[in-house]
Amino acid sequence: MKYRVLLLMLSILSFAGCSDFLEESSLDEVRPTSIDDLMQIMVGEVYPMSNTVRGFQDFLTDDVECFGAQNQEILEAPIENLYRLFSWDDEMFNEGAGTHDRVNAWKVYYNKIMGANTVLEHIDQVKGDQVNKDNLRGQALTMRAWYYFSLVNLFGLPYNYGNPEENPGVPLKLEMEITGGYYTRNSVAEVYKQIEEDLLAGVDLLEKNPLSMSEYKISVLAAKSILSRVYLYMENWDEALKYANEVLAVKPTLTALASAEDAAFAWQGKSPFGVYNVETSDEVIWIYSNTGEIGSLYSAGGYNYRAAFGVSSDLMALYEFVNDTEKENYMDLRPFMYFVNSAYIQPSGAVYYQLYAFKGGKHSTTIGGKGIRTAELYLNRAEVYIRKYMASGDDSYRQLALDDLNNLREHRYDTRNVAYEPKDIRDAEELFEFYKNERRRELCFEDHRWFDLRRYGMPSITHSYFISTDNREEITLRKDDPRYALPIPRVALNRNPLLVQNER
Repeated sequence: MKYRVLLLMLSILSFAGCSDFLEESSLDEVRPTSIDDLMQIMVGEVYPMSNTVRGFQDFLTDDVECFGAQNQEILEAPIENLYRLFSWDDEMFNEGAGTHDRVNAWKVYYNKIMGANTVLEHIDQVKGDQVNKDNLRGQALTMRAWYYFSLVNLFGLPYNYGNPEENPGVPLKLEMEITGGYYTRNSVAEVYKQIEEDLLAGVDLLEKNPLSMSEYKISVLAAKSILSRVYLYMENWDEALKYANEVLAVKPTLTALASAEDAAFAWQGKSPFGVYNVETSDEVIWIYSNTGEIGSLYSAGGYNYRAAFGVSSDLMALYEFVNDTEKENYMDLRPFMYFVNSAYIQPSGAVYYQLYAFKGGKHSTTIGGKGIRTAELYLNRAEVYIRKYMASGDDSYRQLALDDLNNLREHRYDTRNVAYEPKDIRDAEELFEFYKNERRRELCFEDHRWFDLRRYGMPSITHSYFISTDNREEITLRKDDPRYALPIPRVALNRNPLLVQNER
């Protein structure tokens, strides 16, 4: 009962988002008394498995394509609901947008930051073993950093664009108490500095106070993996390499897709095999989203029509795969095991794809679709080596990058009957482009692509939107378009006069 009351008060406060974002409330009436109370807050209010935003970032990228309603009236409303998101519209997070309640990352992430601040505020006052307390403190700091990292990469400009000391990021709220004042936007650099400090402190606490945790909780390996990603975005190559190496020294194993049972070769969803299924995968570090969250945002296809939105032909064209059951080598197995086939293979040979990657296991209780995997650390390390090769011309870096890329690809290709043929690319720019495509192939639909597009120079993207083919609208996000920083929701701006909207 005490915990339920505490969560009620926390939810009131977090929904409000505090005075500088939405409204005020107070937690003075209820105080947690034990480490178990705080762990329940972590699970219920901080970790992203509950009350989190849907996978909306995919709709911002070139990995998603609109296929229209195909004369199916049932698809017309879902297409219209996703228009503002798919068109990078200024109103995408505002009331009246068809998806705003499910994709309002500003509200949801600040709510979860408030939960993390609540845990950090009370952790020294509650009863419990000190190891448990310090481990939980490390989890809370890491999760706070995770949400600020997400917020600044959604609502701020990329760290490597212009001057991060001057570019506006997001407001930093690091305490639970209501101050009665309003907060301005901290710079991108200030937000990253706080992210770095929280992660370094979290790693230290988790390393010194190890506990056996499930893959749904933050471990020291997960915290180090996030640090590697953060430093990659900051282009601090040495630190990105350091933490990638530390994770891979402990968890180097990749899952060979060719080792899957035969059912997995007939398109995913027919087998529990998956890279986020801890019963079949050796590479899971952290799971923060299961496949079940996706269905409510995306409209499924049927046996006579494909889904209204699906995996883009641009993405699928990047895979080398053979869709022929008579062949002894399917080559790249990821198209079979990373996507759901929503309908069937047409006589013409066309394949209809569901929108989302299916990287867990349909028949397993331990499924997941997003998180952190060993594969990402190999990719992070390969990028560092390529950047060093581009800067120095030292061929040893080129070879180290190829070693990591070929290792990953060998575990993704069909090697049951035919050995994988390693790539050997000598031109630095060509190697970098190959790497970026490999990162896209491997990490698609895991909340990487939008952030990668931003840090790789914010290229131009065009989305073709239509309900019927005779009413098609071409919508373009220009290179360096200011819309690469998403609009702050109107309700937050209305309640905080010090918040400044992003340039549109």
